[in-house]
Amino acid sequence: MEIQKELGNLKPGRYKLTYRFDMQSLLNYYKGIFTNSAFERLTGINQRQLQHYSTRHRKPRPAAKKKIEDALHTLGSERMAAELKFD
Repeated sequence: MEIQKELGNLKPGRYKLTYRFDMQSLLNYYKGIFTNSAFERLTGINQRQLQHYSTRHRKPRPAAKKKIEDALHTLGSERMAAELKFD
């Protein structure tokens, strides 16, 4: 975004980035951070089913997509609320 501002393609100001993933990309992106076991605990969706989604062997239903999205939003909100004390 900074480069685009410098090139004059964006007006000065504040911008909000939104990341959009398809299910396979999202699961593969977070695979380096969460194991399927951890993702199962977060979402309540079976590990084997998550693996099928990440390989596009199966396509998740809207309810499963919503569970995954809600779990990630909840996790993010909890992490944002965390405070560390430095003594």
